[in-house]
Amino acid sequence: MGRQQAEQHISNTDWQAQSRWKDDFAAQRSQAIIFDIIDSENIESRRIAEAARRGDLDVVRQLAKAQSPLGKLNDILKIANLNFQIAASEGSRLVAVREGCDYYSIAELSDGERNALIIAASVLTAPTDTLILLDEPERHLHRSIVSPLLSTLLTYRPDCAFVISTHDVYLPLDQAQASALLVRNYSHTPRQQWVADRIEAVQDMDEHAATAVLGSRRKMLFIEGRSTSLDIQLYQLVFPDVSIHAVGSCVEVERIVRGLRAANGAHWISAFGIIDRDQRTADECAQLLEHGVAAIAQYSVESIYYHPRVIDLILARVSETHGIDAANARVQYVDGILAAVNDHKARLAARLAEKAIRDKALRDARSWANILQGDIEISISSADILNLENQRIDQLIGGRNLEEITSRYPIRETPALNAISQALGFRSPAMYEQAVRKALIDSEEARTLVTVLMNPISDLLRGLR
Repeated sequence: MGRQQAEQHISNTDWQAQSRWKDDFAAQRSQAIIFDIIDSENIESRRIAEAARRGDLDVVRQLAKAQSPLGKLNDILKIANLNFQIAASEGSRLVAVREGCDYYSIAELSDGERNALIIAASVLTAPTDTLILLDEPERHLHRSIVSPLLSTLLTYRPDCAFVISTHDVYLPLDQAQASALLVRNYSHTPRQQWVADRIEAVQDMDEHAATAVLGSRRKMLFIEGRSTSLDIQLYQLVFPDVSIHAVGSCVEVERIVRGLRAANGAHWISAFGIIDRDQRTADECAQLLEHGVAAIAQYSVESIYYHPRVIDLILARVSETHGIDAANARVQYVDGILAAVNDHKARLAARLAEKAIRDKALRDARSWANILQGDIEISISSADILNLENQRIDQLIGGRNLEEITSRYPIRETPALNAISQALGFRSPAMYEQAVRKALIDSEEARTLVTVLMNPISDLLRGLR
């Protein structure tokens, strides 16, 4: 039976009532997906070969720059912390590759590995603008694998819409943008009826320390704000054995980390925290570090993507492979960042002042016992805080201090990201960010650099402090 004929036969069967609980074509579905990934790889090779035969070297170079379907698939498996890769052997057969082992058939993969492979290959080879339905992707997979797997697939296929059914109540929390339909009850008679609640934005879902603990790895890192898919992928590549949880304010991070470290019943958990340094002194940061909380200079972990040293590392890679003039590109992206930040400096300074005011109010807040003892006044001058921040940002712009600017301010909210990606020859910031993740997969130098930029939390997580 040919590929198209088999697909039509399976599709017709899926419309039958028993297909809700019975799948007579499980093996054929898997074979069809494997065929699709091999076919997409072959199509890519044929396009390059045809362009070469025509002598169209510009098309050849353009096609060669694009990552192959198998390359994308292997990157996704790596980000998902699956310790095997896929290669095409003689006869266009796909085989599994594991470090230190001979090639072996993908039929010998575990159920979880095979499930992850089929999900990734299905999504990568789906036609443009497809509605993709994933039924319980967590089957046979630990959530520390399925979470970055899905987050990464969603970034690779922004053209597609995803509907995911899952029993893992934490899975929607790991996605930067998602709605949730919480199924409460189902009645089959006298007619089929579902009872469900809809949450338009996952951000509305409540997150508590207890929720964070369930399903996590033993090492847990609590961060301010809300984690995004960019955060998750970056952490997964640099700290693959750590679970990440966003819990709101710096005060909440400190409270949860201290609580978990002091809890007798949670001795198996290694809890750590990241907060912004803000105006804290060196002594205050040292005291926090003793309790497992690291104060870092970065506005957010995402800002590491746009740290000058990371930009220069990616620039070195693209200039070597794509023939970009590195010196000219560096001047272009530096001037672009400074111009974008200068145009938005009032708002950026106000954003930092807002956060400093909020954190100071939370730190100065008194308990109910203090309140009962008498009147308490808390004084905060927003003008003083904003004036200091305005002076700081002017000094940094005047001194062309990109390292401090990109670390301290949310430059994502300015045109700076477009200036960086265009200077380095990427069509969008998203493609530049994907290049950063690719460098972290391929390069020990890149992983070492990002690990250093994340200090002191890197040393904490590795047990060096």
